[in-house]
Amino acid sequence: MKSKTQDILILLCINIFATVVSFAFHTNFLTSTILFLGFPSLYLLYREKRYFKKIFLASVSFGVFFGFVFDFIAELNKAWDWNGGLLFGKILGVVQIDVMVWFFLWIFHIFLFYEHFIDRKKLRSKVSLRQIEVFVVSILSVVLLIGVYKFFPSVLYFGKAYLTLCLIVTIPFLIILLKKPRLVWHTVPMIIYFSFVYLAHEISALHLDQWRFPGDYIGWVNMFGVSFPIEEFVFWIILSSLIGSIYYELSFDNQKN
Repeated sequence: MKSKTQDILILLCINIFATVVSFAFHTNFLTSTILFLGFPSLYLLYREKRYFKKIFLASVSFGVFFGFVFDFIAELNKAWDWNGGLLFGKILGVVQIDVMVWFFLWIFHIFLFYEHFIDRKKLRSKVSLRQIEVFVVSILSVVLLIGVYKFFPSVLYFGKAYLTLCLIVTIPFLIILLKKPRLVWHTVPMIIYFSFVYLAHEISALHLDQWRFPGDYIGWVNMFGVSFPIEEFVFWIILSSLIGSIYYELSFDNQKN
């Protein structure tokens, strides 16, 4: 317990450092991504390196392939816009490569944190048939998206995209909450840490104009001199770490924590 408390304090210090450096040096999007998500992930990877294979495969599945589908549709509908100092080009003219780095590290950070602090009944770091199936499905989701975009692009355009996409992702989670409430409630404490991290990342990114919100939303949150959608506050800052962890447990672990 003492060791875990020290780990939390170190992670909080890393994020305070990331905030200070971002403001002091007006860092670009990719640099801030490494500061807020990359450095904490490296520290947690050092503490949980036994489970690297499983966590890495899960992060590629959810962060790269499913993340690509999610961001592609979101950007088509102007749910958000990545603005500040992106270094690399766009995939299919829509998704920035820099953003895929962000999505991978975002998910990687969540899964590492979950394994280290929450999951007490760990599955060994081995590749199972179920994990391969999820990995294959994540690849097929990209193939399906590209096919729809090429032949039926109008299907991908709709109003209130941020809210709609997040509700689609959240519905399975709500079903899990009803069927496995103990699994979910045991994971809830993650929200405390990640809300701090994401709020610090959000405020610095908006002040530095690294991303914007030009779309259609249900309302706005105003704090610390910036404004962002209610959807961003509820689904990313508050719920995303919890939902991501539950999906990880069910698809890449033993469905017990």
